[in-house]
Amino acid sequence: MDGPNPISPATIHVILDYLSPLTSPLPSHLVSRLLLQRHHFLNLTPDNVEEYLAWPSEERSHAVHLLQTSPFPAHDLPLPVHYLPDPENIQAHVRITPDLRLVFLWHKEHGWQYHNVALMPFPPNSYSSFNDSLLASSLDDFLPEQTVSLNTQEGDDDSYWNAYGQGDEVDHHSTSTSIADQNLNSEDAYWAQYSAVQGLSHSFKIFVEILTISPTLGSGDSTLPSPRPQPNKQLGSNNVLPERIIVASDEFQNNNTEVYNPLEPPAPASLARRLEALSTGSGIDSPPLFDNDRTSDSATTSSLDPVPALTSSSSTASPKQSSFDEFIVVDQDTNISKDAIDDATQDILRDNIKSLYRLWKLNRCNTTIEDDKEVFLATVRQALEQL
Repeated sequence: MDGPNPISPATIHVILDYLSPLTSPLPSHLVSRLLLQRHHFLNLTPDNVEEYLAWPSEERSHAVHLLQTSPFPAHDLPLPVHYLPDPENIQAHVRITPDLRLVFLWHKEHGWQYHNVALMPFPPNSYSSFNDSLLASSLDDFLPEQTVSLNTQEGDDDSYWNAYGQGDEVDHHSTSTSIADQNLNSEDAYWAQYSAVQGLSHSFKIFVEILTISPTLGSGDSTLPSPRPQPNKQLGSNNVLPERIIVASDEFQNNNTEVYNPLEPPAPASLARRLEALSTGSGIDSPPLFDNDRTSDSATTSSLDPVPALTSSSSTASPKQSSFDEFIVVDQDTNISKDAIDDATQDILRDNIKSLYRLWKLNRCNTTIEDDKEVFLATVRQALEQL
């Protein structure tokens, strides 16, 4: 379509047939672009007639109710229409009943499209004539033109430049003449020549003098020193920071020979050594392997006995534990039997077995202790047979 034209009664009645009653979604070419965007972004459907047909307002519920229940005039009867010019669109307000009106928007390709339903009366700035509304919208599109006079007289340019800056100083010419007679190398003579050409105002010269004289402001001239920056406050001699205490991380590890990585689980051999170092360092005996086992063999009870102190050739004992404690020193004069050494080795083996059993038992929650014993012992036998 070339341009907007008055809305026809056929267009109004076609849309009324879809609106009353509303049983299915409206065709997209009959709905305004703004209302289609509202349906899309809010996911509106005809199930909610009020949200689907009308924009939010206080009278929306009553207007939609009248649209769905009121009888409408026959198709051959003309309907009163008022047009409202808008900065972006032209609206057509059609009175359907004495209390109800439909709002249409003009689209350059699809013509008049349904936009809203509202109650009467018509908007106050609307026009009953379509041509009057077009005229009002066209006048608002352009700014009023200013009349320009081309009649010029000789000497207008000179009078314009001569009058430039005269409102600031009354004795402009006398002042500029007296200053021009002074030394041209001075700063005042320079500004006097500048003001004679451009009409420099007195307030601007005062502003320049403030910039060049005031010590608190930076100077634009490189020959004039700028104020020194204030030094930052330093900590006084009395504010002494506490001395840092550096503690090596090795002091918190019983097993200093192996590096602990929290992101990787230790190897079985490394885990056994760490558990052994933990049990010996804490000084607390490990609990029995099986909780319900009330009997213990002689080998287990022997592990609870204190280990006799080893003699040394030195007459004095060192107050600090030697780094060679992991070695067993046997004096030639003492008669330590081989059975005692074997018993200590057996104790270490039992502690490792207990530790492995506790780790293995953590993943078996719904089983009995007797079943765990049999499965654990069978696994140990299979491992020994594979050696």
